[in-house]
Amino acid sequence: MIAANFQVLDFRPLFLTVEGIGPFQQQPFQLDFTDADDEPCNVYLLLSKNGMGKTTLLDLMASLMGMFEQRVPESIGFEDLDSGAGRAQWDFLVRVRKDGEETTRILSLVAGRDEPWGLNPWGESRLARYGAQAHSLFGFIRQASGRLSRVGEGSGSGGQPRGLSMVVDGLVDDDFVADILAAMHAHQNQAPDAFEDAPLTMPTLLLFSAYRDIPRVQDSQRGVIQPPSWGYRPVHRFGTESQGWQDSLDNLLVWLKWLDDGRYEQAIKVINERVFVESPKFLKGVRKQPPEAMVVSGGNPHRLDRLSSGEKSLIQLYLRVGVHMTRNTLLLVDELDIHLHSIWQHRTLSFFKQLAVDHPGLTIITSTHARELIPAFGHDIPEPGLRKGGHIIEEGVA
Repeated sequence: MIAANFQVLDFRPLFLTVEGIGPFQQQPFQLDFTDADDEPCNVYLLLSKNGMGKTTLLDLMASLMGMFEQRVPESIGFEDLDSGAGRAQWDFLVRVRKDGEETTRILSLVAGRDEPWGLNPWGESRLARYGAQAHSLFGFIRQASGRLSRVGEGSGSGGQPRGLSMVVDGLVDDDFVADILAAMHAHQNQAPDAFEDAPLTMPTLLLFSAYRDIPRVQDSQRGVIQPPSWGYRPVHRFGTESQGWQDSLDNLLVWLKWLDDGRYEQAIKVINERVFVESPKFLKGVRKQPPEAMVVSGGNPHRLDRLSSGEKSLIQLYLRVGVHMTRNTLLLVDELDIHLHSIWQHRTLSFFKQLAVDHPGLTIITSTHARELIPAFGHDIPEPGLRKGGHIIEEGVA
């Protein structure tokens, strides 16, 4: 079995380098996801004013991870890479176990024009600094005709990955990328089997947009239906739900209750402890007619869509993360603080820090424009189990 013979032990971002992307046009721009000791961060705060590129960078990360899903793509799904002058390189520290032997590599996800792997070069001395034995590439390069060509799976001349027109220092190809791709594709759509504690080691990225509303479900025809994108995927994107039953959080909770394997009870517990702590409200569960989630406040039941914007945002986060996270999860949250009172902003940040401590393979990257969160984040204050980093996008980067 693949799970027994091939496992991803670590999948940690190190650097994201972009050029010609959004507001980052004139020169390369880089995010450093390492702490003061050069260790990969597990909690990272991206701060700037509105319109400075926070959301663009998060969307880009999701698009780069999405390349793992695409065997022969017509596009990457990110405008500046598909039709503009953009290029990007996202470097990861990856450790895998294959047939009992462990290997550590720098894996660079690359996309765009003009050989993007040159944005952040890796030589032997730099590889050794991060404990990596070699450098591997995977991605898609846009040719002058607009055609995308794959880089990094299978060897070309001289042992270099196919698709390169130059020799890159420290770069080798020995089926490392091909093995990761094969394993991820083999597990595609595999149903999750735990809430916040899934044993699957394949990496996944969960992107939450700043729009995390829960609208009222309009479908009158409701049943026990497996939610869309229920199984494993390299990328899941979440935003405002549609008004259909199948996409709704109500259906997700009904589905968990129908599975009857403990995840439903765990989900209810998590929501009540993290969202409704010190509140008279609580999530009671789901009722049969009509089938939907029921929140009780002051003895009166009501639907999820009747909650405040902040409460709905947090319920979206905690339920979706609990269902879809694997042992190696990149959790990207745009504007974590949106619709939250300052007390709830700090409390939510504390919950997310604890989530990173409890799940060693989890990396949380969140954006905000609230400078008051900086002291609560405590970038320079050591906390057990946390490796913190961040970046403030200043004026004048465009």
